[in-house]
Amino acid sequence: MSDLNKEYRKIIKEIEGKLQDKKELEFVKGKMAELSLLFVDVIDRVTDLADTRLDKVEHSQKEMEKKLERLSTIVDGIEQDIYEEENPEGFDFEIVCPYCNHEFVADIDLENKKDIECPECHNLIELDFSGEEGCGGECSGCHEHCNEKEDEDM
Repeated sequence: MSDLNKEYRKIIKEIEGKLQDKKELEFVKGKMAELSLLFVDVIDRVTDLADTRLDKVEHSQKEMEKKLERLSTIVDGIEQDIYEEENPEGFDFEIVCPYCNHEFVADIDLENKKDIECPECHNLIELDFSGEEGCGGECSGCHEHCNEKEDEDM
C-alpha cells in the first residue's frame, strides 16, 4: 500500500508543479480525491464479493467434508462386512457326513481341529486337508469304500 501512496503523492506534486492557479489546483485535487474514493469503493465492492464467494466455497467444502466422512464410514462398514472374519483363525466349511450324508457348515480352526462331530448322527468325522481323496485306511471310521476309492485312483 505504501507504493500506491508514494505514487499518489508523486502525481499530486506533478499537478501542483504544472498548475499555477490556486482555484484550478484545488479543483483538480478535489477531483483526484473523488476519483480515488471511487477506486476505493470499487476495491471494497470487489473485496466484499470475493469474501462472499470465499465464504460460500468454505461452506460447500465443509458440507462436502461431512458427506465424505459419512461415505467413508459407510465404505468402512461395507469393508468390514465383506473382509472381516468373525474368527480370524477359523474358516467356514461345507461338510457332508460320510456316515449319514448330512450336509452342514462348520467353523473350523485349521491349526487345532483334527475332527468334527456330525450334528445329525454324532459320529466323529476326521478332517484331512492334505488334498488327497480317501483316507488311505487310516481314519477311525474307515470303511472298505475308502480303500476302494484309493485303489480306483491308481
